[in-house]
Amino acid sequence: MRIISAAARLDRARRHLDTPPPAALPGQLAVEVEPSPRPCEDGNPACGSLPTRPYPCGPRCDTHQPSITRPFHQPRRSAP
Repeated sequence: MRIISAAARLDRARRHLDTPPPAALPGQLAVEVEPSPRPCEDGNPACGSLPTRPYPCGPRCDTHQPSITRPFHQPRRSAP
C-alpha cells in the first residue's frame, strides 16, 4: 500500500479542481431557459395580471393572494 502525505493529497486535489470541465457531456443538452412568468389565474375570467407569486392554488397577484399568506405581504402596522 502506497502512503501519500497530506500535502501531496492537497496538491493533487487542487490540480484536479483547477482543470476545466469538459465542453459537453454526451447525451446532455446544455440549455438554460428562464421559465416564462404565468399570469394570475384567479377569477372567471382569469385576472391575468403580472407579476405573480407561485402558490399551491396556482400563480396569484398581490390582490388575489390566498388569505392565509396575506399578513406576510401586507405592510406592518405601527405600534399604538
